[in-house]
Amino acid sequence: MHTPDGQDIQVRMCEVKVGSGNDVLHAILGSCVGIGLLWRRRGLYGMAHCLLPESPHATTAEGAKYVTGAMPTLLSMMELAPRHQEEVEAVIAGGACMVQHATPPRHGLIGEQNVRMAQRLLAETRIRVVHVEVGGESGRQLVIDCAQHQFAVRTIGRTT
Repeated sequence: MHTPDGQDIQVRMCEVKVGSGNDVLHAILGSCVGIGLLWRRRGLYGMAHCLLPESPHATTAEGAKYVTGAMPTLLSMMELAPRHQEEVEAVIAGGACMVQHATPPRHGLIGEQNVRMAQRLLAETRIRVVHVEVGGESGRQLVIDCAQHQFAVRTIGRTT
């Protein structure tokens, strides 16, 4: 992946970052969901690393702790107006089950909830999802190479 004259941008939990030029965005994901937006025509890319699907409070929080806050923050940081949203492609990764449960939680696994919320919000914005690599029991690394206009999702094996 490229980084000469660009930045290696680690997108940590609860962060939203934007890159362009020779930047490389990357996140390590477990049950968190990573949302990558690729605006190839403008050479602008964004990534959110979301911990939970939505806030338990009525207010919409900015940032990326919640998927519901990450999407508007990401769109704002990329200056992505509704008229341009059809030019953008999305990648969703993560949402794994990283903790063994004797019985699944009543409201479902947090990773699954994160993925469902990301898919719902992307559908509402008319941003086309071009790749989904979610679920299972292994973590993943989501990488967006801004210079190559490409993304990659790598599975990270579990250690016991």
